[in-house]
Amino acid sequence: MSFINYSSREINCKIVYYGPGLCGKTTNLQYIYANTNQQAKGKMISLATETERTLFFDFLPLSLGEIRGFQRRGSTSIRCPARSSTTLLAS
Repeated sequence: MSFINYSSREINCKIVYYGPGLCGKTTNLQYIYANTNQQAKGKMISLATETERTLFFDFLPLSLGEIRGFQRRGSTSIRCPARSSTTLLAS
Protein backbone atom coordinates (compact mmCIF):
# COMPACT_ATOMS: atom_id res chain seq x y z
CA MET A 1 0.00 0.00 0.00
CA SER A 2 1.35 3.47 -0.85
CA PHE A 3 0.35 6.94 0.28
CA ILE A 4 1.61 10.06 -1.50
CA ASN A 5 1.74 13.30 0.52
CA TYR A 6 2.26 16.09 -2.01
CA SER A 7 2.60 18.86 0.60
CA SER A 8 5.54 17.16 2.38
CA ARG A 9 6.79 15.53 -0.85
CA GLU A 10 6.85 12.06 0.69
CA ILE A 11 5.84 8.65 -0.59
CA ASN A 12 5.06 6.22 2.23
CA CYS A 13 4.88 2.52 1.39
CA LYS A 14 3.83 -0.35 3.61
CA ILE A 15 4.43 -4.02 2.94
CA VAL A 16 2.55 -6.43 5.17
CA TYR A 17 3.32 -10.12 5.57
CA TYR A 18 0.39 -12.20 6.80
CA GLY A 19 0.24 -15.93 7.26
CA PRO A 20 0.30 -18.92 9.57
CA GLY A 21 2.98 -19.44 12.21
CA LEU A 22 6.36 -20.92 11.25
CA CYS A 23 6.08 -20.07 7.54
CA GLY A 24 9.12 -17.73 7.51
CA LYS A 25 7.64 -14.23 7.89
CA THR A 26 9.95 -13.14 10.72
CA THR A 27 12.94 -14.90 9.13
CA ASN A 28 12.34 -12.95 5.91
CA LEU A 29 12.14 -9.64 7.79
CA GLN A 30 15.34 -10.44 9.74
CA TYR A 31 17.11 -11.13 6.42
CA ILE A 32 15.97 -7.78 5.00
CA TYR A 33 17.17 -6.03 8.19
CA ALA A 34 20.58 -7.77 8.13
CA ASN A 35 21.17 -6.91 4.46
CA THR A 36 19.98 -3.28 4.49
CA ASN A 37 22.41 -0.34 4.70
CA GLN A 38 22.72 0.93 8.29
CA GLN A 39 21.74 4.50 7.28
CA ALA A 40 18.59 3.30 5.51
CA LYS A 41 16.98 1.36 8.32
CA GLY A 42 15.42 2.13 11.66
CA LYS A 43 15.18 -0.04 14.72
CA MET A 44 13.49 -3.39 14.14
CA ILE A 45 10.78 -4.05 16.70
CA SER A 46 9.81 -7.66 17.36
CA LEU A 47 7.41 -9.01 19.98
CA ALA A 48 7.93 -12.72 20.56
CA THR A 49 6.77 -15.22 23.16
CA GLU A 50 8.96 -17.48 25.31
CA THR A 51 9.04 -19.98 22.44
CA GLU A 52 10.50 -17.31 20.08
CA ARG A 53 7.41 -17.18 17.85
CA THR A 54 6.06 -13.76 16.91
CA LEU A 55 3.14 -12.93 19.17
CA PHE A 56 1.57 -9.92 17.44
CA PHE A 57 3.89 -8.19 14.99
CA ASP A 58 7.38 -7.28 13.82
CA PHE A 59 8.02 -3.82 12.42
CA LEU A 60 10.93 -2.50 10.33
CA PRO A 61 11.00 1.15 9.16
CA LEU A 62 13.12 1.86 6.06
CA SER A 63 14.33 4.97 4.26
CA LEU A 64 14.21 4.28 0.53
CA GLY A 65 15.87 7.40 -0.88
CA GLU A 66 14.47 10.04 -3.19
CA ILE A 67 12.71 9.88 -6.54
CA ARG A 68 11.78 12.99 -8.56
CA GLY A 69 12.00 15.18 -5.47
CA PHE A 70 9.88 12.92 -3.26
CA GLN A 71 11.42 11.29 -0.20
CA ARG A 72 10.47 7.61 -0.13
CA ARG A 73 9.82 5.96 3.20
CA GLY A 74 8.72 2.44 3.82
CA SER A 75 7.79 0.06 6.54
CA THR A 76 7.62 -3.66 6.52
CA SER A 77 5.50 -5.40 9.09
CA ILE A 78 4.21 -8.82 9.96
CA ARG A 79 0.71 -9.58 11.14
CA CYS A 80 0.04 -12.96 12.66
CA PRO A 81 -3.45 -14.44 12.71
CA ALA A 82 -5.22 -13.69 16.01
CA ARG A 83 -5.15 -16.55 18.43
CA SER A 84 -8.10 -17.37 20.69
CA SER A 85 -6.41 -15.76 23.73
CA THR A 86 -5.00 -12.66 21.97
CA THR A 87 -6.17 -9.68 19.98
CA LEU A 88 -4.58 -8.61 16.70
CA LEU A 89 -2.83 -5.23 16.96
CA ALA A 90 -3.59 -2.65 14.31
CA SER A 91 -1.30 0.11 13.11
